[in-house]
Amino acid sequence: MKDKSKQIWSIYAKDIKALKNGVYKLLSEIYLQLGQKPENEIVVMMTNSFTDDLATSYSTMELEEVKFALNKYIRENDPPIFVNIPTLNKAIRDYKKTKALRKQTNQIEQYSLYKKRVESMGKMLSKREIKKIGNADHNK
Repeated sequence: MKDKSKQIWSIYAKDIKALKNGVYKLLSEIYLQLGQKPENEIVVMMTNSFTDDLATSYSTMELEEVKFALNKYIRENDPPIFVNIPTLNKAIRDYKKTKALRKQTNQIEQYSLYKKRVESMGKMLSKREIKKIGNADHNK
């Protein structure tokens, strides 16, 4: 069963400020990936608009899934990619279409595979033994 406390509608209902902070970080990362440096006011305005869109149109998605969808869109489309509300909405719509198509054909969705890989890597890394090499005392 999916954890509904991570879905956008739940975060929006409980703590809208936390949702806006998450969206702000997400948009900042998107701008950074595209090599753009917008003014802070622009990112704040985009955050407010995109948060409203997420809460009304994509409320059952998780913020991490939105991030995955936007990153996938950036990597699969040729530049120039402009960061604006219609482009962000198109990226999520495209992702949801492919997700629905994969569900219809009983294929595993990409986001589920991504989450499983991240979890398994975390488990593998947590089990690793850390070996101390040499003398780390540099204050001699």
